[in-house]
Amino acid sequence: MSSSKTIGKKLLSVLSSATLAASCLALVPTAPALTVEAAGTSSYIFHDTFESGTDDWSARGGCKAAVSSDAKYMGSRSLFISGRTASWNGGQKSLSTTTFVPGKSYAFSACFTNLTGSDPTEFKLTLQYSLNGTTSYDKIAQTFANRGEFVQLYNAEYTIPAGAADLVLVVETTDETCDFYVDEIIAAPAGTKIDGPTSKVVISKGVRRGDVDLDGDLTVLDLIELKRGMVRGFINSTAEKNADVDKSGVIDEDDVSALQSYLVGEITEFPVVNNHLSMKDFTDKVKSTIVEKEPDSANRSKSGVTYGQIQKKSYYSTTCNRQKDVNILLPPNYDPNKKYPVMYIMHGYYEGIDRMLTKGNADMHTREMIGNAIAEGAAKEMICVFPDVFSSPTLKACTGMDETNNQGYDNFINDLTKDLMPYMEKNYSILTGKDNTAITGFSMGGREALLIGMKRPDLFGYVGAICPAPGVTGSFNWSADNQPYFLMITGGSDDTVVYDNPKTYHSNFEKNGVPHIWHYVNGGYHGDNCIRAHLYNFFRIAFQN
Repeated sequence: MSSSKTIGKKLLSVLSSATLAASCLALVPTAPALTVEAAGTSSYIFHDTFESGTDDWSARGGCKAAVSSDAKYMGSRSLFISGRTASWNGGQKSLSTTTFVPGKSYAFSACFTNLTGSDPTEFKLTLQYSLNGTTSYDKIAQTFANRGEFVQLYNAEYTIPAGAADLVLVVETTDETCDFYVDEIIAAPAGTKIDGPTSKVVISKGVRRGDVDLDGDLTVLDLIELKRGMVRGFINSTAEKNADVDKSGVIDEDDVSALQSYLVGEITEFPVVNNHLSMKDFTDKVKSTIVEKEPDSANRSKSGVTYGQIQKKSYYSTTCNRQKDVNILLPPNYDPNKKYPVMYIMHGYYEGIDRMLTKGNADMHTREMIGNAIAEGAAKEMICVFPDVFSSPTLKACTGMDETNNQGYDNFINDLTKDLMPYMEKNYSILTGKDNTAITGFSMGGREALLIGMKRPDLFGYVGAICPAPGVTGSFNWSADNQPYFLMITGGSDDTVVYDNPKTYHSNFEKNGVPHIWHYVNGGYHGDNCIRAHLYNFFRIAFQN
């Protein structure tokens, strides 16, 4: 096809979309008239209509669950879930294992809508259960719906995991935090046909650059949504990923320009900005900057230097089924209109959220260390997060050094990715993705940093470990196309707790040809002086590639 024809077709698409957009603006959305084909309700195990109450449903997390007549699929009422601050906030109902036998299959159905907030919204029907002392979550069904239309989530044959206990049926969203309504929640024998409304929304499969409105096509409406999203925020994480047209990791005017050029036919492929060095090249670049120990001045408060604010917060952990505390160190002069990278810094066995920040073997001066580095221009402005690493669903705190408690620490990957990171995205102005996320930790926290870094290189671009504890398993490697940018392991000559275990991890990576920094501290013990020496270097290297 000639270039003139290609441009002509693209311009026609743009003009047609613009006309459609203008006509849509004149419409006042109303909830569609929906009907359901009658089914044999006598076979239902339960049929929650919310006509006379909440039918044993309750709120999940910090939101509210109440009967409402503002939206309904059938009858005159539905269950309204409001005040949500995280995607897992929703409604829940306990299920008896006498009725819902683990290992057997059942049909589940629920009808969802939202009248405000995101458009479209992806709803989810989930089973929470415990197995061998660990809380798990399993998708029953999920799908998108346009705002104002009901959609059925339905699975005709969902199998309760064998051995499962403490069953809880959950209604939630996959990503959005809008208020929503749910109606006609039904459980029935496997294979039962339960009719319900289907959605008219068209969602592109996976991430597609430029498709910001998620309709599967690239039109002027995507350009409108891109510009709107840069000001007001995007409807969900998929739209945000699609908005990064040039894959630079930052959504800016370059993305607007690229999408505009594509729509008018000036380009036929989107550019890709890749300013990152490989793991090997970046490691080679920074290794000469590594110092064995930090200078004493790094830990001192200096005249004329502004230091960040420490905030003590708590969030609800679905992994632990309880509130968890966290320390958050903001960068100096934190501006909520500016986005910052995030570093997660984890404590060791029996320790807590203050250990890596203010109270170690002696006073810790992490706030001063990062503040001085930023003031010198040696480190990027960043948010540092100091979590409670122990993440058992049955124990609130570590009770001993044994396998049960080890599992509580190893479970932190679920708390981090499902609960803490979404909390940070919701409540702070942060940059996301591996380019903007680092993780490190001391002792047991170092073990977790290595385990998490190896399992989720898609999330963490900078990985560190300080005197890491034994127990790290895995390949000690990454695929060439999914590596972090930087790995640093610190060990001390006088460590009488984990001894040479950090060196063993170093050797494992070295045997596999993984570029990394082996940082050895002479006189370093299992505590503050190794931590300080590591953080001094890690702060200066993170987010620099």
